[in-house]
Amino acid sequence: MTAERKSLSNVDLNLLLALEALLQERNVSRAGERLSVTQPTMSGALARLRRLFDDELLVRAGRTMQLTPLAETLALPVAEILTQIERTMGATRSFDPRTDARTFKLVATDYALLVLIRPTLQALTHSAPGIRLQVRTTGFTGYPSLLQRGEIDLAIVPEPLSRSTGMPAEPVLDDRFVAVVWRQNPDVGKRLTIEHLRRLPYLGYRFGSSTSMADQPLHDHTVTRDPDTLVESFVLGAHMIRGTRQVTFLQERLAKLFQETDELRLMKPPIRTPALTETMSWHPRNSHDPAHRWLRDQIHQTADALGP
Repeated sequence: MTAERKSLSNVDLNLLLALEALLQERNVSRAGERLSVTQPTMSGALARLRRLFDDELLVRAGRTMQLTPLAETLALPVAEILTQIERTMGATRSFDPRTDARTFKLVATDYALLVLIRPTLQALTHSAPGIRLQVRTTGFTGYPSLLQRGEIDLAIVPEPLSRSTGMPAEPVLDDRFVAVVWRQNPDVGKRLTIEHLRRLPYLGYRFGSSTSMADQPLHDHTVTRDPDTLVESFVLGAHMIRGTRQVTFLQERLAKLFQETDELRLMKPPIRTPALTETMSWHPRNSHDPAHRWLRDQIHQTADALGP
């Protein structure tokens, strides 16, 4: 046995679970809740980890805790080590969604959540009762680092975001943008014109510092203007049109979900709008995981059932 292996024999490998929880939660109480242990137990684990690494790992900064530089470097390898251990221990097991329990963490746009993830959940209600999904709709522009740290299992994002990340990705759903106005908009007749886009109040979208794909056509066709209303969610945009003179662009599948309840009129845009392709992206360590492959297959089946 090598000296390195002998030193490992003195380390409780369960500390890796505590270390991962502390690195991701950056809070002793939340890390304890995540592992279903008491705060004193988690505090004791942190003390042991500090002695093991000869580093504070977590330091207080005002009302929050921050990772030390060493702790920052540990986040990715610890997540990968635990994933490899889980894969090794379960190598001889197949995944049975009818009996197995698994929680998947996803990041997705609000559009993908309603159009794709919701019907997937509906389909799994009876066939996979032990499957749980935790979905976040913020921070999706920085999803590669979330995948690397093991904080999420899967990202469902527009194709431009997944194009150059180096992560595995595959297209899952196509859509197109349509123009949307309130059904009783007094200024719009049977067709929408470029003059309408120049004259009517416009509702646009902003995600962080990025211009939305929905707004880009205005700039490409010299209908350059600042939005009169700016929101950070396509779903909010769909709800805000009713009772106004505003015009906006929405994904056709999403607009149809709210067409009746929000009294929307879907119209052919007078300018060319970009095609939209939603992609699934994940970390390579999950490519051959049976449960992960199963979930990706389920999402594909849902997308196929939605039709073109």
